[in-house]
Amino acid sequence: MDMTIADLTRFNEFLDATLDPRSLDEEFITSRQVELEDISKNSDGKHLPLIALSYAKLLELTVLLAGRYSDNCQIADFGDLVVNPRHIDVCILNTRLINEDYGITDSIPLWFKRQVRECAGDRYSEDLGRMVVDPALLLHFVEAGLLLRTVAKERHGRLSDQFRYCISDGPQHIERGTPVVPDAVKMLGCGCGRTACSDVASWLASSTVLNIVKGSLKTDLMDVLHEVMSNGYMRSIDKKFEKAFDSLHYVSIARKNFDNFPYNDEVKISEWDEINNTLCHFNLEGYSVIQSELDKSLSSPFYRSPLLGISLCDMPISQDAIQMPLIRHIM
Repeated sequence: MDMTIADLTRFNEFLDATLDPRSLDEEFITSRQVELEDISKNSDGKHLPLIALSYAKLLELTVLLAGRYSDNCQIADFGDLVVNPRHIDVCILNTRLINEDYGITDSIPLWFKRQVRECAGDRYSEDLGRMVVDPALLLHFVEAGLLLRTVAKERHGRLSDQFRYCISDGPQHIERGTPVVPDAVKMLGCGCGRTACSDVASWLASSTVLNIVKGSLKTDLMDVLHEVMSNGYMRSIDKKFEKAFDSLHYVSIARKNFDNFPYNDEVKISEWDEINNTLCHFNLEGYSVIQSELDKSLSSPFYRSPLLGISLCDMPISQDAIQMPLIRHIM
């Protein structure tokens, strides 16, 4: 048997066998995502339909989990799953060198982002003012002395708390070309002398840039699939996430009046029609549909699921499409 087919079969069998909707969480889906990424890296273009459908199963589980979090008003968990990046780096800039060697005195973070954009080209993007760049592309700026180091942001904490104490034993000076390795936060330095930052927010704004290394689980999976699944399928997923947002808003507002809404005894029976229409009540139906399409694809190499995008449906079986731009997210 084809090794990639065998790996994908084992992956999906393990996913089905270990899936427990009652204990489903972000960590479980992320672990499966990492496994699928490893399989994808070693596959070629002819396996893309099977890989896409396998990713779609993970997206369906993400939808299921988002609905549960919203129906139960688990705001923090919902935000982590759907909105908040899983890994953000705080890029500490060498403001002294940039000022002295390049004559930049104002808006140093903006100047630095322009340099990264020029270097990265179409591999550069931003999300709400935060860079979205492969960390490997920043090594050049470390070697040039413009970037002192990067520190991973604590996911559930404020930057002002994480960088409350920035201690330096002397004037901050980094020689050009000197390699810099990650140090503890206390060694970052935001001035001269051993002291606590009096205004962490100002220092962060003037001396750092944020870089999203890994987006939210929902964002990552949607980015992978938006060009390989059909428009109709992706629209249906968008609608489900919109419903999850609506449900979360509805329940959070209602809980201002009723604790544990909608399960509070004071909630009137007459309101349950509206409640049931608003809550998600998502199930594994979408997951099962994807699995059915995957089974058909595995049993017949000439079958092309209607849930796949046109580019994959029209792709000849023998074509090695590994260089196609649309699959770069997966490969």
